[in-house]
Parts: sequence; structure tokens; C-alpha cells
Amino acid sequence: MPTIIDNINMLNNPNTHQNCEKCLGGHFVNCMKGKCIHGSTAKSAIGMMEAEFWKWKGTYKYIDTMICCSEFMKSKMDSNPLFATKTVAMHNFIDKVEWKETPKKDYVLYFGRFSEEKGIGTLIKVCKELPDVQFIFAGTGPLEESIKGVSNIKNVGFQKGEALEKLIREARFSIYPSEWYENCPFSVMESQMYGTPVLGANIGGIPELIQVGKTGELFESGNGEDLKKKVEKLWGDKKLCEQYSKKMEMGNRMLKIYKFVMKS
Repeated sequence: MPTIIDNINMLNNPNTHQNCEKCLGGHFVNCMKGKCIHGSTAKSAIGMMEAEFWKWKGTYKYIDTMICCSEFMKSKMDSNPLFATKTVAMHNFIDKVEWKETPKKDYVLYFGRFSEEKGIGTLIKVCKELPDVQFIFAGTGPLEESIKGVSNIKNVGFQKGEALEKLIREARFSIYPSEWYENCPFSVMESQMYGTPVLGANIGGIPELIQVGKTGELFESGNGEDLKKKVEKLWGDKKLCEQYSKKMEMGNRMLKIYKFVMKS
């Protein structure tokens, strides 16, 4: 029977909070050196030994295909000769939604986890430097206290379903400021699905989802100055944001036409 594995692993050291690739290629001893599992040498040693055991046993040769949800992750997996001929890149799927003409409101949206690796710290600093720009944050997480007291940030807490959809549809644009290796974040795809341009960090698989100059913009991950400049650009140009939204609408219409032709 063919064996397929869906690979969505991240590469981030929980102790240094830095992106790490030391184990790529099968160099699993670095897991123990970096205490990468819950900051524990013992747990990391067990994780290392488990990985080495499966490599020694030759288990990976029985895997026919490894599905990576981004070209970025595929490139990382391909650095291991054991996997290089077995990987396939396939983006995540999202539910189909009907296109709705939605009047935009004057706010920038961040929805997701309030945590360091998501770039929320950098985003909050930029928000403080742009008091005339209104931001709405939807989510929860360990850095939630950092949001309090920032006059131009409205924290609406964790949202889902129709309430989240409404927030996304009505935002002038959304921000995805991640500072770790994202693969194929649903937040970026959801925003575009509802016709809202995305300003995303140029890291991991995020650039694969954003057509710069068509559906959104990119900025250098972790670079507050670059993020601030791009926010000012989009906030100060409503017509540009409208153009990005229209191009997403055109893409939605073309998809319907292609499906109709295929069925015919």
C-alpha cells in the first residue's frame, strides 16, 4: 500500500526564539545540543535518539510521497537525500465562498495568535508609531497584555465564523507579520478569499501566496521600518487597496469560468 505523509513542521528553536535549520539533512544531534524539545536536555536527547533510530532502521524508505504544503518546506525537506525524490508541494485547501461586494471600513486587521513568533511585538511597535492608523486585533495569546494602552489598537479578542468573516471582509487590508517559518498560513488565504489584500512578511511560504502588486505587498520579516513604510503606503492609497481587491474578484470570476468550461 502506498504511504503518504503530510509534512507541516516548523523550524524554530524554542529557547533562542530564532529560526533554526541545524537538523536538516539528518543532523539530529543538534536537537539535543539546542535543547529544542521543551527546553529539556533529557527530552531533546530522547527526540534525537528516536529520529536516529528511525533513520538507522531505514523506515523512511517505505514512504512513497511526502506532501509539503509549500515550495519553501519542500526545499527544506529536499536537503535530506532520503526525502529529495519523494516530496511534492501542495498548498492547503480552503472552503469555497461566494464573492460579496463589501464596503471597506477604515481599519487594518491582524487576526491570529498574539505571540512573539507571529511578529506581534514588531507590529505593536509600528502601531505606536502610526497613531493616525486604526488597527483591529482579533485573537489571543501570551502577548495580549502588550496591546493594552495602545490607543489605536482595538482588541476584539478571539473571533470565528461570521464575526471573523465580517472583520476580514470590511478591513482595508490585513497584516501577517510572522517572524518564523510559516508554510501555508490559512490567515493569508482567508483574507484573500474574502477580498481583502494582505501585507505579509517575506518569510517561509508566505510569498508563495501573495502576488506583489496584484493581491498585496511583502515586507522584510522582523524589519519594523519596512513594515511601517508598507503600512503607510497602503493606508494612504485607498485606490491601490481597491485595485488589489478587484484583482482578487477577477481571479474568482476566472476560476468559475474555467470550471464551467471544464464541465462543458
